Amino acid sequence: MLRLRVAATLLLTLHLIVLLWVAWGLPISPTEAKIFFAGHDLVHIMMHLGKNLAPSADFINIRIPFLLLHLINLFLFYQLSRRLLKDEVSVIVSVLIFLFLPGIVSSAVLASSTGLILALYQLFLLQWLNNRKNAAMALLPLFLVVDRSSVVILFALFLYSIYRKERGFALWTLTLFSLSLLIYGFDVQGKPKNYFADTVGLYAAIFSPFLFLYFFYSLYRILIKGEKDIIWFVSFIVLVLSLLFSIRQKIAVQDFAPYVVVAVPLMVKIFFQTYRVRLPIFRRRYQYLAALVLGVLAINTVLLLFHKPLFLLMQEPKKHFAANFYFPYWCAKALKRDGFYKVRVSDKELMYQLEFYGVKSDEDMVLSHRCLSDECKKVSIRYRNRELESCYVSKINSLVNK
Repeated sequence: MLRLRVAATLLLTLHLIVLLWVAWGLPISPTEAKIFFAGHDLVHIMMHLGKNLAPSADFINIRIPFLLLHLINLFLFYQLSRRLLKDEVSVIVSVLIFLFLPGIVSSAVLASSTGLILALYQLFLLQWLNNRKNAAMALLPLFLVVDRSSVVILFALFLYSIYRKERGFALWTLTLFSLSLLIYGFDVQGKPKNYFADTVGLYAAIFSPFLFLYFFYSLYRILIKGEKDIIWFVSFIVLVLSLLFSIRQKIAVQDFAPYVVVAVPLMVKIFFQTYRVRLPIFRRRYQYLAALVLGVLAINTVLLLFHKPLFLLMQEPKKHFAANFYFPYWCAKALKRDGFYKVRVSDKELMYQLEFYGVKSDEDMVLSHRCLSDECKKVSIRYRNRELESCYVSKINSLVNK
């Protein structure tokens, strides 16, 4: 047990050091840039707070509040795991899995509402499970302040209150759910299109493929013959709703995923219940299963964190999952190196990213992926002396004359 505690402590320390390193070196994403310049929500406020606290510490300054929020979420998840699991080994395994989930790692190093949602939901659960239901219910209006994902959680809790025949809770959640619809709405317009496979793929990326399969199996097993507590109920309902909606339209998985991943302790509980009821001689296949699932999880997380060298290995670097983080940054560096500090781009999010790096918007010069006139300047986007992409700066006068 002592060795396990030491190993867990070392992994936690390494995890935090790597997150700091990644947050420091990862350029701003299109979504982050848009929120930074055009947002009006809590994430926007937190980003500017971090920027003001450390003006010269790009890029980590805008992410400092979210890294601190990640620490709070780890503590809350540890408390939740202790509440749900009986022994220390199960708790440590549960926390370590949560620690290295690609979705949780991403939420720690990026400025988004995911960490806020996760913290608020875990705080609600801890109050509810400790029979402080009035305190838990008092937290629910705060979901309306965070973002549109309040529609999802309030609807799931309303269904749970009906299942448990709790009239007061049902009335309260129905009222808040109605308010969330008035504030945020729920878009079901447009031409129906199937995104089911895409949504499953995103969940597989958030968990890692094999872990998501076992997680889904665990929820299904509890559905058949397990205790259906509030954590299972919300996680199962939210997951099913997201999959059903994706049959018709593209959904924002980040609005659903925080309420799903909190059920990881239930998955760990199912595994150890299945493992411990068997004689030692019959446990080997479960050990192999755990090694496979956790091994793939570790590989996914390592590739997520140490992704930059993949730009040098891929034949088409533009297909790198982090291309829209790095290419605008490298482009801005190349533009400023060639003396261009003002350009016009058609993509609004790219405009915000370039502005974050000091390249302002201007009507005189146009940045595009091809040469638009006889008078244009090629700008090479490079990483370690490899040219990844080229773009061109054209004079607006040349375009008019042409």
